[in-house]
Amino acid sequence: MRCSTERHRLPWAATALTVVVVVVMASCSTDDGGAGSTSPTAATTTEATSQTTSTTSTTSTTEPATTEPATTEPATTEPATTQPATTTTTPPCPVLTAGVNDITLTAGGADHPVRVFVPSSFGGQRLATVLNWHGLGSDGPQQAALSGYETLAEMEGFIVVHPTGVPAPGTTSNSWELVDVQDSVRDDLAFANALIDFLVANWCADPSRIYSTGMSNGGFFTARLVCEAADRIAAAASVAGTTHPAGCAPARAVPYLAFHGTADTYVPFDGDGQSVLLGGAIDPARREFFEQVMPEEFAEFAADADCAADPASTAVGTDVTRYDYSDCADGVPMAFFEVAGGGHTWPGSPIGDALEGLLGYATQDVSATVDGWAFFEQHALES
Repeated sequence: MRCSTERHRLPWAATALTVVVVVVMASCSTDDGGAGSTSPTAATTTEATSQTTSTTSTTSTTEPATTEPATTEPATTEPATTQPATTTTTPPCPVLTAGVNDITLTAGGADHPVRVFVPSSFGGQRLATVLNWHGLGSDGPQQAALSGYETLAEMEGFIVVHPTGVPAPGTTSNSWELVDVQDSVRDDLAFANALIDFLVANWCADPSRIYSTGMSNGGFFTARLVCEAADRIAAAASVAGTTHPAGCAPARAVPYLAFHGTADTYVPFDGDGQSVLLGGAIDPARREFFEQVMPEEFAEFAADADCAADPASTAVGTDVTRYDYSDCADGVPMAFFEVAGGGHTWPGSPIGDALEGLLGYATQDVSATVDGWAFFEQHALES
């Protein structure tokens, strides 16, 4: 694994969704610039080298989003423990520099820029760590701005990591693999596993408290990690995209949330096969991807966890209905948030209003960041 550091259901899906994040990039004027199967060979042949320079949270040249996150109070419940597939020995905790740290990690057959934010409260203890995966055509800094996760990480005292993907074959837009045959050279699942190992070994990440979240393509990739890396992540939350592909078989019941707007014109909520990204395309395979019904995809994860079939619904504010599944294996919680009139957006986004004309309405009744973290911090893998 080589690392350089600077402190301060379908293979074509990556191409289909590129427009979403290109639009975000053109619209966001923040300092950040805007919004396969596990391969033992790939995982063990990755290389890492490092050249490290750092900035503090107050002097970093890449400032985290400054808009305050939504005021939903994080839960204070002690983390519940759920069983991992394996137990590993945690190395000693290294010294870290607070603030934004930009590194490059070579793993899974590609070089990935990775943005690591360390809170100023860091005092040598191992910290919970959130992996936040961007949408297609976007990058880590844009996802940091879209979600405002770094602001919350500073307030709550956890690490948040924003990796940047690489283009799929035949495209120029950054993406995350949804299936392992998408690229014969790169392996994003191997990269995700290598990233977790690297963060534990070098960035004081607590291996029992690694969480995954993401937007659109990043939400789909988070769903893939629930399917294929359930022993590595303690809990997960997908935004504007979840999928339960054929053959998905989580090794354990993973606490899981999903958020999706009913008026999403990019990834349709009801699976009507219509997406602005299709244009005039009539390729049946492309249309099939957008025929996934988001609540039904999530319900398949609940079925994997042996939850009761019918979720209980609760109104949250004026825009949101929360569907909670009960009686799940190991008592894990699973909930789907339906945002009435919501677009292809991140609920509670600090830049949601600025993007409304392009991506649709972003509710402030819930926050995929604040509520996501409140959910995450209640869960940990058994060490």
